[in-house]
Amino acid sequence: MKPFTVALCQVRASGVEDAETNLQNMLAALDRAGETGAQLVALPECSYPAYYLRDAEPYARENVRPYEEVCALLGEKARRYGFWLAAGLAVPGDDGWLANSGVVFSPDGEVQGRYDKQFLWHFDNVWFKRGRDFPVWDTGFCTFGILICADSRQPEIARSLVANGAEVIVDLTAWVSSGRTVGELMTTQCQYLMPVRARESAAWVVAADKWGTEDGTIVYAGRSSVIDPEGNMLVCGPPDSDEIVTYEITPHGATAVPRRPSLYGTLTQPHSELPIGDLMWEEMVPSAEDRRVAVVPGNGAFDATGVVARYEALRMQGANLVVFSGASAPEGWQVDLPEIEAVVRDRGGALALGISTDGCAPQQSSVLVTPEATIEHVSSHGMGIQTGESLPPVVETPAGNVALLCGAEGFVPEVGRCLMLQGADILAWTLFEADPMAEQFARARSDENKVYTAAAWPDGGVITEPSGAPMVHVPAGTGVAMAAQVNRVVSQWKDRAPGTNMVRDRMPELYGPLVR
Repeated sequence: MKPFTVALCQVRASGVEDAETNLQNMLAALDRAGETGAQLVALPECSYPAYYLRDAEPYARENVRPYEEVCALLGEKARRYGFWLAAGLAVPGDDGWLANSGVVFSPDGEVQGRYDKQFLWHFDNVWFKRGRDFPVWDTGFCTFGILICADSRQPEIARSLVANGAEVIVDLTAWVSSGRTVGELMTTQCQYLMPVRARESAAWVVAADKWGTEDGTIVYAGRSSVIDPEGNMLVCGPPDSDEIVTYEITPHGATAVPRRPSLYGTLTQPHSELPIGDLMWEEMVPSAEDRRVAVVPGNGAFDATGVVARYEALRMQGANLVVFSGASAPEGWQVDLPEIEAVVRDRGGALALGISTDGCAPQQSSVLVTPEATIEHVSSHGMGIQTGESLPPVVETPAGNVALLCGAEGFVPEVGRCLMLQGADILAWTLFEADPMAEQFARARSDENKVYTAAAWPDGGVITEPSGAPMVHVPAGTGVAMAAQVNRVVSQWKDRAPGTNMVRDRMPELYGPLVR
């Protein structure tokens, strides 16, 4: 990759009845972007004719210009200023359906292809047809791929783009938002999903969004953003005005946790053949599925007696699962394990903790203790450690179906994804050191899988619900344990919007690039 300037055209939203207003706003924004000297320019999701289309025939309206005419106008702008353009458009198909697309124009003004949105959200399903490819474009200064808005909620999409060579992920989006005031409008995708997508793949993320409203019911966040490969948001547009967000992108030395494609075979299996396929239809009584989960920060050193004391106290308060942060221990630490196993057998519940050992072959492990068994899992991912050769198991516990995430495993989306498909209700994540993005990753793992995540690290921790919202935080510097109520009914309910399901809307037949 070479240094280049990106320009993100944040434009005001208008309904399909104002398609000409949309078009003129787009063209004016492209002029302003061209004047910056940008080499890569982006327009938001369905900038033309609109996002909320009401039906699959917007181009039949008298006020909507033909698709070919719009492409000619956009191509002329790309040619005049010499930039690559990724434009969010509703593209008509011969089968009567539309595609929610990112159409790519080269600096000579010619269409070079398009990406069609795959994870259709809510009323998208009424008029859009799902895409099936992960194209990338080599500009000479970078290779980029496109995803569109809700696509960010399915981690396989961004990961497939990166597996195909994308160094930059261009998010053409219509971030639906909320806020107590216009100035406070915000979206979870801006808060944590896109920063996580950037860091987990060490890729640049640039997002072009609309602002304003459509139909008096759909409110957009603005907040067009540039995020570096470490997950840092470098620039973010306002929520309430037009803006050309520009930034000079340069090569970055960030590295991601190495992938282990041979371990991700679950991703390519139909959900009907996996445990989640049956669990989603399991009849449950909500009041019978209520459980309590606690997270316990540590001080970095393993202390079996201290673990036992904290566990006993939390069991007295009704905790069904207690997740301790990762800790360092000398080789042979297992001699203290019977003391921990005895308290779990005596008090019931389940306990998860992480152990890091140095020596000839440094290793990180997580241990799950239930009244019936003790499961030790060697982390399958990491840098500078000896890794195991399997993903964690999903274990039935008094708190529900629990899967361990050990250290770096929580930073790799394929791990949590596979565990959800294997039936996990709760991801018990033991971290061995504090990380500035630990909460964002915990929220993302919950959001994209619709499971609970209980994460604990030295001096901190968080429990996040299946929507991605934090339930409790460990106040920094206090060392206190925190607990929250969880319910399996919520974690097995995978709908996110009408017609949108986190499991059934996956397309495992397309995820071959992730297992090669």
